[in-house]
Amino acid sequence: MTDPISPDWLAAVADWLEGIDLLQLALGVAALVLVIRLLVRLWPWLRRVVALVEALGTLPGFMERTDASVRRLRRQVEDDHERLHDELHEELHGELHDELRDELSSGPTADPGADPGDRTPPPHPRRRAPWSRP
Repeated sequence: MTDPISPDWLAAVADWLEGIDLLQLALGVAALVLVIRLLVRLWPWLRRVVALVEALGTLPGFMERTDASVRRLRRQVEDDHERLHDELHEELHGELHDELRDELSSGPTADPGADPGDRTPPPHPRRRAPWSRP
């Protein structure tokens, strides 16, 4: 079994450290401190950038689900509109035919000289206000 810290590795690190003087070491430490400070200061911004990139990755799936939902809702609204149109057409068409048939079958009015537009409509029941007593 080999030793994880071999003498060859230690010798290579020692040779590298011999080539570094005190000024280079101070500049390296200062650069490392500066990088750490920048990371700490920019951390909230970096988190937002990472969240944005992750959200952009999920955007195509969201768009597909939204498009499918809009198509489904549009189809449902169109079907409801068509159904209500047909019901209203049948109701009005049937009522108009019944009214015309009743008018034609009832014959002339009691007063032949009376104007049909002068008839007063039947009185409507008065609506109660919600706060009134029954």
